[in-house]
Amino acid sequence: MANFNTVAGCVLASALFAMVLGKVSNALVHPHKLDKPAIAVTDAVPETAAAAAPAELAPIEPKLAGANAEAGKAVFMKQCFTCHTTDKGGANKIGPNLWAVVGRKKASHAGFSYSSGLQAKGGDWGVEDINHMVVKPTAFVKGTKMAFAGLPKEQERADVIAYLKTLGP
Repeated sequence: MANFNTVAGCVLASALFAMVLGKVSNALVHPHKLDKPAIAVTDAVPETAAAAAPAELAPIEPKLAGANAEAGKAVFMKQCFTCHTTDKGGANKIGPNLWAVVGRKKASHAGFSYSSGLQAKGGDWGVEDINHMVVKPTAFVKGTKMAFAGLPKEQERADVIAYLKTLGP
């Protein structure tokens, strides 16, 4: 029983010491509230980011003449296959199946829940639209669900588009 009393006394003394130490430290240090937040959070694009973005994306059609569909398939398997399938009648993953996507109506693949931004885009998937989508999806479709950084290299985009053109009837 003596050991229990000793342990209980040590625990209570430690708690009392911690409480007194906290009161003394609060008396010595006076925290103050900031007048305005240290980091301002806005939806506006910083001017430096806007200035660094390319004004216009060059047409991809000229690059398609020399594009390599096999190289495009390799890039697709490395960058896109995690979210998309390419088999005829294939299942949707995080993204829709891309069989016969070139020329297909946007936001039309059955069984996939598209963002309202892509649904509002309208039209068919032409090579230039695909080019814009894979270079930076969030810039092409505001509010897209596609969380992909993009393919900055023009030749890679051309190769991927050449591969996608081989998928279809």
